[in-house]
Amino acid sequence: MNLLLTGASGFLGSRILNELELRHTVTTLGRQDLGSSHICCDMTDKEPDLADRSIDVVVNCAGKAHSVPRNSRERADYERVNVQGTSRLLTALETCSTLPQSIVHISTVLVYGRAEGNLLDEQTTLDASDAYGSSKLRAETVVREWGNKNGVRVTILRLPLVVAEPLNGNLATMKKAIQRGYYVRIGDGEARRSMVRADDVAAVIVRAAGVGGTFNLTDGHHPSVRALEQAIARTIGRERMPTVSLSTAKAIARIGDGINACIGRRFPLDSIALRKLTGSLTFSDEAARLHLGWNPRSVLDVFR
Repeated sequence: MNLLLTGASGFLGSRILNELELRHTVTTLGRQDLGSSHICCDMTDKEPDLADRSIDVVVNCAGKAHSVPRNSRERADYERVNVQGTSRLLTALETCSTLPQSIVHISTVLVYGRAEGNLLDEQTTLDASDAYGSSKLRAETVVREWGNKNGVRVTILRLPLVVAEPLNGNLATMKKAIQRGYYVRIGDGEARRSMVRADDVAAVIVRAAGVGGTFNLTDGHHPSVRALEQAIARTIGRERMPTVSLSTAKAIARIGDGINACIGRRFPLDSIALRKLTGSLTFSDEAARLHLGWNPRSVLDVFR
């Protein structure tokens, strides 16, 4: 099967590429040159040249994430990359020798716009208002409408925090803080967050392409912050974790809000980080288990 993969140089995309290359012919597409089977193009500026290509499945893993915009220009970057870039990809696909059979679009649980919740499923109202979540929500709409218009099967995979070694994002920050001895547990550490292993996501891509629909993917265990801290700490030989009360943490977070408003989110604890560390937010993956044969492993196993 011939697959086109965008975002193959990224944290998740590189792992999807490694999985797909084992059994399929994969062409990658993006700004960073990845070799002979690569189409070099910045889709924020122009449409890629896909004329007369034969593509069975498209996996759209490209996108902008993680950074919190500090001004209107940075906020607009999310629209430019996640929405307009996706639109250009879809337009270019119409120049292929035949339209692909299906497209798998990688999205995020942030489209739900929730700070807290328990086992939220795909029927949950989509209330994203932040730059990243709202741009990914609009991108979902663009892909779904294009698929309906052109008779192409669309599968949307909504992911929580993606875990793999070496860690990135918030988990990399947590590990660094634990290593250097300035990480502290806030309260009892029993808040739970949904997460998913990158290799499990990669392994389900082709199956998802043959089904269609919208699915949350999680590890099904939704580890507590305490369990996550302890798993990371064990890998670096730390046994004890200092603790501060929630009231103290809130006071520090208010100071962090002021600092980060001036310098960007560089101070490690602000109100956003505090909510993630103390509020539970989990998502149901029952639909994926039922329709995709989804059988994930615990993210905590990554640290063993």
